[in-house]
Amino acid sequence: MRFWAALLAAMLMLTVGSLWVYSSYEDRIGSAGPAFLTTSKEGNRTDMSQVTIYTPTSSLVNVSCNGNGIVEVYDIITGKLVDRHTVYGHARYQIVLPREGDYLVINNYTDKVSCSFRFVKNYPTKEVQNALYVSGSIFALLLALIIWRWGK
Repeated sequence: MRFWAALLAAMLMLTVGSLWVYSSYEDRIGSAGPAFLTTSKEGNRTDMSQVTIYTPTSSLVNVSCNGNGIVEVYDIITGKLVDRHTVYGHARYQIVLPREGDYLVINNYTDKVSCSFRFVKNYPTKEVQNALYVSGSIFALLLALIIWRWGK
């Protein structure tokens, strides 16, 4: 019985501690920019300025851009396109960076764009959320089992 009580206490502390860790940095706001994104084409050669932004976890980002262009955000690790927005004049929009890591921002157009990125909210990544849900579910099942066995 002591083993089960110790196991339940450890799982409860793990679950509550994990939730506390994420709530402590959820509202930490960061920013990047303004970043000046230009593209120049000469014959067969294209020169693009680029900006790399980093997020420690999944984040909601407010983006504000001025100029004319197509702003694209790529995940550097996977190479996948995360977001693409066309900007004419001024644009404000939100994007979600799905995981921790570095992201590449480019202007895939022949004009100039300047963009600022403001990190509004941080979230645990999907993998961490799944781990928290599984550990919480196991904790609940073990607690139910112990209460059921205790009643006999």
